[in-house]
Amino acid sequence: MNGRQLTLQPITKGNELACIQLQLREDQLNLVASNADSLIHATKEITSKPYGIFAEDRMVGFILFDNEMYNDGYYWILRFMIDEKYQGKGYAKLAIKEVIHKLKERSDCKQIRVSHVPHNMVANALYKKSGFQETGEFEDNGDIILSYYIS
Repeated sequence: MNGRQLTLQPITKGNELACIQLQLREDQLNLVASNADSLIHATKEITSKPYGIFAEDRMVGFILFDNEMYNDGYYWILRFMIDEKYQGKGYAKLAIKEVIHKLKERSDCKQIRVSHVPHNMVANALYKKSGFQETGEFEDNGDIILSYYIS
């Protein structure tokens, strides 16, 4: 990334279209929900908030995570994607680091959880490199659950 700045900025009416227009590679379409679907999901989940992932002033990805503890006692990263044009540049790892940094500031956050479809080995490797560990638990749909423990 050559020292470029990465920030998370809330999705607003002003940048919502840019978020919806972010695209995955064809072979990734079955791995995560569309951003349009994720934004609808965000309005129903009162604990979560959608953010654009910005490299300088350009939106390169999208992430939806809890800003307050979910009713199961955890903070969750619910949706996460990097646009196909910006993959492989280190943005995903920086975005995860930024979410961890933000959530560590919350006194009640002891654990951050994330899940992914079982065959998404790229996501699995990314989360593990970022400090997440497999819990041995699975979502009802079979997704693998990983957890980041805040010390």
